Amino acid sequence: MTSVLSRVPLSYAVPPEHRRYRSSSAVREPGLGGHRAAPVRLHLKPGQKGTKQLLAQYGDRLICVRYRYDVQRKKRLKTVELLVAERDWQPRRRFADDQIVGLRVDFADVAVRAQVKQAGGRWNPQRRIWQLRYDRVVALGLTGRIADESASTPRCPAPRSAHLPTDA
Repeated sequence: MTSVLSRVPLSYAVPPEHRRYRSSSAVREPGLGGHRAAPVRLHLKPGQKGTKQLLAQYGDRLICVRYRYDVQRKKRLKTVELLVAERDWQPRRRFADDQIVGLRVDFADVAVRAQVKQAGGRWNPQRRIWQLRYDRVVALGLTGRIADESASTPRCPAPRSAHLPTDA
């Protein structure tokens, strides 16, 4: 039995520097010939049954083992995910300190609602969320309640109605 890893270079999954923000779905799996990836039926962590030999081979670099099944070719594919580099990294800040963000606060959560009001929060009835500066949200420890999109949109100063088609 020959290993797929011995024929495929390890660098296949690392996108070039000028294409840093490609989605992971754009990365091709080895041995699939560019066809749609076979579905993963089993995902194992190092140390589980079915990973012992690979754990001995790769050690701490082994992240996981996946078993894929290609029905058309009648093949079972064993793939591994390896750690190839590690370095320090600082996450980008999601919002600027003075940016207004939306907060989800349940109606029955009176204590949190009072905290938000005390910090200068305003209720937005159209969006049904509380709006508060990001630095105050962090100070209150409410970052987990931030709504998906920010309340202020500095890139698009025009009102929302300006983007809607008219019935001309």
